[in-house]
Amino acid sequence: MGWLEALGPPPDEAAILRQIPELGPSRGLEQSPYHHLDTFGHTLEVVRRVDEELRAGSLGARVEAGRVEGLRLAALLHDVAKPVTRGELGGRVLFVAHDSLGALLVRRVCRRLGIPALQTDMAVTLTALHLKIGFMEHPESDYPPERLALAAGPFGEELAVLSWADRLAAQGPRLRDEHIERHRRLCVRFLRASRARDPHPAPAYGELARRLPGAPGADVGYVAACARLVAARGGGGDPLALAGRLL
Repeated sequence: MGWLEALGPPPDEAAILRQIPELGPSRGLEQSPYHHLDTFGHTLEVVRRVDEELRAGSLGARVEAGRVEGLRLAALLHDVAKPVTRGELGGRVLFVAHDSLGALLVRRVCRRLGIPALQTDMAVTLTALHLKIGFMEHPESDYPPERLALAAGPFGEELAVLSWADRLAAQGPRLRDEHIERHRRLCVRFLRASRARDPHPAPAYGELARRLPGAPGADVGYVAACARLVAARGGGGDPLALAGRLL
């Protein structure tokens, strides 16, 4: 059974962990009071919420049928780095940099599973950015809406769905109705910012494959994601060359 079949519904937890053992340490891993499930349970709930949103369309996001597999993979992997980043400060549970470190782990998982460039690019991009919609209106945000739209590139619709599913999958005792409504509004605003930049440049997978001879599709997708993130942050020079050095 492959990872996609293991997601169900219903999910086959044992099969998922055989395919992606990096998720094993998330079982029983306690989170903040905004969550009602451990990290692994939360991950499976995010996948379920993604599937639910794709059916309900409450955000109005437009996810193409050919993109659903990559979106579900991103939902499965978006918190993969939480076990290695968990810490506590003043009694608060923190997972510092689990988004950026998670993007590195996603590349490793995708490489092992033979995931092609497009799905890897989406999973890496969404993992790196999955927290950003919730903070994009903060005056000190490193990703205000326009920059976040650039960083997400052609995966803006999928990022909005994942962010919304992630919010709905955290129903801890500190959650309030106003938190959910605020996040829905942020997702809708982000979708407007992303669509204002349509059409987004198509990922240059062919060019990257030529510049990275022999690289598997997962590496090509990873570099494409990194190049987009570097460009969105105003990185100088050739972003493809810079991202390629990350390999």
